[in-house]
Amino acid sequence: MNSLRRLTASIISSFEGVVGQLENHEALVTTAIREAEQAAGRAKAQLARVQKDGISMRKRVEELREQAELWEDRAKRIAAQDESKALECVRRRQQYLAQASKIEEQAADHVKLERQLGADLTMVQEKLGGLRQQRNIMRTRESRAEALRVVHSIDSSTIGEIDDIFDRWEARITACEQHVDTSLPNSTDDLSVEFTSKEEEGELKAILSALVDVSK
Repeated sequence: MNSLRRLTASIISSFEGVVGQLENHEALVTTAIREAEQAAGRAKAQLARVQKDGISMRKRVEELREQAELWEDRAKRIAAQDESKALECVRRRQQYLAQASKIEEQAADHVKLERQLGADLTMVQEKLGGLRQQRNIMRTRESRAEALRVVHSIDSSTIGEIDDIFDRWEARITACEQHVDTSLPNSTDDLSVEFTSKEEEGELKAILSALVDVSK
């Protein structure tokens, strides 16, 4: 038993050391995963802002072009009546068109940025998924390796001691079972058996007598 206890203590000590190393490794991976999650969160928030800005730009371009069309219609209506006002309407039309063109150029660059941020977010999410999967794989491999190491570390003498423990355990259970069996009351009723035997003998004699009478 002493050798078994020493082996058990050795196994526990070794296991705690491995667990400590595993925790350090997992802490590094967990930190990397947390950083990836934070990066993904930032990229997602930034992408949402860029998308919102893009919608605002496109809406502003539509508004500017609507104003340009309005001043164009006004210029056409009063061209024959008041040329100076018509020219002013045309000037304002051109201003709105120029503003719309400038914002459209910005919106085009904005679309490129939006696509790049979307691609970056996808890459970060894929990397994050890969880190999580690899961490799960390493956890599984580490657990399997540790279990095999513990099993292989048990020598033949220890196995013999464990077998002795099982033998003594089985002997104690067997003794308990025998004690229970011998302590049960005898359920056999001798008087009942006697009557049953006589009744059965009487029935057999009656059948024999009937058979003899038939054969005569």
